[in-house]
Amino acid sequence: MSAKVLVVDDQRDLLELLSMNLGAAGYVVRTAESGAEALSAVRGDRPDLILMDVMLGDTSGVKLAGMLKNTAETADIPIIMLTARDSETDVIVGLSVGADDYVTKPFSTGVLVARMEAVLRRGSSGEELSGVLAAGGVRIRKAACEVLVDGQAVELTEGEYNILVAIVEAGGQVLDRARLKEVSGAGRGEKERVVDVHVASLRKKLGAGRDIIKTVHGRGYRLRTS
Repeated sequence: MSAKVLVVDDQRDLLELLSMNLGAAGYVVRTAESGAEALSAVRGDRPDLILMDVMLGDTSGVKLAGMLKNTAETADIPIIMLTARDSETDVIVGLSVGADDYVTKPFSTGVLVARMEAVLRRGSSGEELSGVLAAGGVRIRKAACEVLVDGQAVELTEGEYNILVAIVEAGGQVLDRARLKEVSGAGRGEKERVVDVHVASLRKKLGAGRDIIKTVHGRGYRLRTS
């Protein structure tokens, strides 16, 4: 099942935008415009992750995060704070109450999704939550053989998809052309350079996410991890 995310912010336009973009990225999204609504939503249907603005109309997001982190039933729910303020003090205060990460507005969907995936991975045991692979702004929903870049679906050939999955799953390990040719399903008569053709096409289709694939000259390709 897809991860359930509760977005808490008193700006309705932002709630609608995040709901649409995160929904397109495969999340099940609920929203709350106040601290009171957020507490009710958490009790009614426990989320896998909370995105919370630092300043809410009826309370401080920092205060609410601290309350949730100090309650046994909700202490293990990951919280990412959202704010337009980016001073060192704000970051320290947000994290000191137990928030798991901190994202400053304005932010791209790709950056936010990557941070969400990182937090969810830290909180999951063993398998990736909901069977989703993530690298930068790229998400791979393996159950559906679907690839999204910044929340937008990308159409890949079977060979391109298999190469992308192999590179992401390798987690930074270099995969040589022979291995990637095998993964792509290329015929025996084709040269290993067919992999370069697949990768060039893959990068073009990934657009803003193209940089996750790093060329290792003379060896092959790997996931860019930094």
